[in-house]
Amino acid sequence: MSSLLSVRGLSKLFTSGLFVKRQVWALKGVSFDIKEGEIFSLVGESGSGKTTAGKVILRLEKPTEGEVHFEGRDIFSYGREYTRLVSAVFQDPRASLNPRMKVYEIVEEPLLVHGVKDRRERVINALKRAGLDESFLERKPESLSGGQRQRVAIARAVVLNPKLIVADEPTSALDMSYRAGILELFLKLRHEGISTLLITHDLRAVERVADRVGVLYRGRLLELGPAKGVINQPLHPYTQYLVSTLPVKHPSQRRELVAKPEDYMPDSPCPFFHKCDKRLKDCESGVKEVSIDGRIVSCNLY
Repeated sequence: MSSLLSVRGLSKLFTSGLFVKRQVWALKGVSFDIKEGEIFSLVGESGSGKTTAGKVILRLEKPTEGEVHFEGRDIFSYGREYTRLVSAVFQDPRASLNPRMKVYEIVEEPLLVHGVKDRRERVINALKRAGLDESFLERKPESLSGGQRQRVAIARAVVLNPKLIVADEPTSALDMSYRAGILELFLKLRHEGISTLLITHDLRAVERVADRVGVLYRGRLLELGPAKGVINQPLHPYTQYLVSTLPVKHPSQRRELVAKPEDYMPDSPCPFFHKCDKRLKDCESGVKEVSIDGRIVSCNLY
């Protein structure tokens, strides 16, 4: 598979504070590719930079440093046509769907923006692809369940037949009973040739649907590789910590948690240095990036 989206050295600096200005790197030197027909996931705790990366790819934020290319072209060189190629599914469908609009109007809106004809047929087709039928056309979001709302959001995302969907925590606002169905939809879209950037903190979702995964912590990419390999045999101590927090079938399967000292060192070359019980003296001065069996790990242990 060839690369559809290429992210190189992506960094984003935010300045916060009213009286005392404080600068925070939400992303620092992040690089990855998303291939055609692939589900690629970015995973990490809240504040790791996942959503910021998604916003840059959607052109909702501009990077401080680095570049993002779509089909070999800088994403900021595109005009409005970029929104036909790349669409989004957001975390909370209750907030992302206009409560005053009917389902037909919600799904039709991208077609109106781009002046597409034969809209009704395309709206109905998009709903069917999302697992809904014509009976939903005249309904409003308030009459739908959480899972149905998210399916409407997905229908809106696919109505223009994009090549990439950026899905930011698409199942976190849903009950457990709806999550599996939404994840299955992304697998179905992959078979149709649509790539997905799945932004999530849910490793079980990653294990279920993702082809590859990148692990972010404090804005830096610490591990990148095939999803099942990263989850079943994590290499970076932070990835090991994330996996150790997953529910297990029996207490005997629980892994020992990584120590969590409070002496955070923001200028450390490794953002996980302050929590890592395997840190080396070399970690104070620099971190090397190594390739192991098709995986990339930023860690001095290897």
